[in-house]
Amino acid sequence: MEQRRGEAGETPSELNLEEWRIQPSLNRLMRGDAVVRIEPKLMDVLVFLARHAGQVVSKDDIAGAVWPETFISESVITRAIAGLRKALEDDVRAPRFIETIAKRGYRLLTAPVAVSQPAPPPQALAQAPPVRPSVSSTPYAVGQWVRGERFHGRSSEIAEILDGPRNGVWLLGTRAIGKTSLLKQLEHLTAHEPEGRYFPLFWDLQGSTEPDDLHGDFAAALAEAEDRLGGLGLRLEDVAADDLFDSLGRLRRALRAKGRTLLLLWDEVEELIHLHAKSPALLRKLRRALQSQEGIRTVMASGPRLWKLAEQRDDTSPFLHGFAPPLYLGPLQADAARGLVRQGAVDPAILETAEEVLRRSGHHPTLLQMLCARIRELGDLERATEAVAADPTIRFFFAVDFDLLTSSEREVLLGLSGSGASPGARPEDLLHLERLGLMRRSGEGRLEVANPILGQWLRDQADQCSSSD
Repeated sequence: MEQRRGEAGETPSELNLEEWRIQPSLNRLMRGDAVVRIEPKLMDVLVFLARHAGQVVSKDDIAGAVWPETFISESVITRAIAGLRKALEDDVRAPRFIETIAKRGYRLLTAPVAVSQPAPPPQALAQAPPVRPSVSSTPYAVGQWVRGERFHGRSSEIAEILDGPRNGVWLLGTRAIGKTSLLKQLEHLTAHEPEGRYFPLFWDLQGSTEPDDLHGDFAAALAEAEDRLGGLGLRLEDVAADDLFDSLGRLRRALRAKGRTLLLLWDEVEELIHLHAKSPALLRKLRRALQSQEGIRTVMASGPRLWKLAEQRDDTSPFLHGFAPPLYLGPLQADAARGLVRQGAVDPAILETAEEVLRRSGHHPTLLQMLCARIRELGDLERATEAVAADPTIRFFFAVDFDLLTSSEREVLLGLSGSGASPGARPEDLLHLERLGLMRRSGEGRLEVANPILGQWLRDQADQCSSSD
């Protein structure tokens, strides 16, 4: 039933969705004097739902229409729907606009009225011939999390999380090192155990900057797990409540009665810094709910910025108490990195240069995926390396990670990228950089930047600083 954007007529310049005015060309929603701006892809999803108002559309339908030439994971669709609900102030438990249909997809409940260039009626859309989504054939997932057969390594981390003594684990790593992929792999592994110990629940905090967001995002996570709850004989309405803590308690007790422990897989947890600034009492209550109850094991993933929560002084037990020390997530081990490079690889250009790809990426999973994908595209390792090094997303990730370091840690990295580390480098700085995977030791024991691509970015930063002085 998927239909590409533009195949059913031009995008209307404006739509009215009850009290909301939708202006697709401006990526803007308006209600009275309030203006809400959303990302272009979110607007494309909303327009697609509007064209199919009243009909159930699957995630494949949405992916084929909005991302026709790109492989995307299901979480991209889930986040887009969550973003639209937040923008429209829609409640997943009692939706006015977007309804989740278990095992099928989503439905726009209210048919929007086109102010100009009206979209065709749903009946006409229903008669449109189906179009198969175009999905890239590359075995490498660029810019997306992976799980199952595409997931490689992390066996020791998985064992520590699932079998270790701690019920609170903090996964700490740099941008794009694979934190979300590990959470999704944990979800995949535990959800498919016939008589498993755990019931996994993936809870994404991205964009949760207000206390009310925390409640809504947990409700959305529960709704996404409705099918698996049903597999245990539990109904969503039996565990869902308006209050996060009420829902968490109901879910934990219901799962314990089924012999399961709730495995809370918590992503983008840096958002708790904003929430703590607005409501310290909320975080105190959340810490107690997660750390003082039986039947729950929490895995939270973030970057180093979350250390700010350890600085809070409004409670005798800071939020990170019980989660620290963190479990650092660095580059892949050699065997896992080789497995990633060779996953389904039939391109001679990749197979012949596999060891050099490993060296240039420093076993960083995202750099590995991107290098291999670019080699397939360009047919040459040198051009592929240049393309990855110049990629704005990669450079942005490097910049974010660099900004989160202390001044002394930055000096160490800049020194390693040029003439070598300063003799006065503090041991704690070296240890932290190595654990983060920004620095490594060579076979001869020499300290060096984790990979040549990061090294080039650091030299570019040093050149920019020199030219501005």
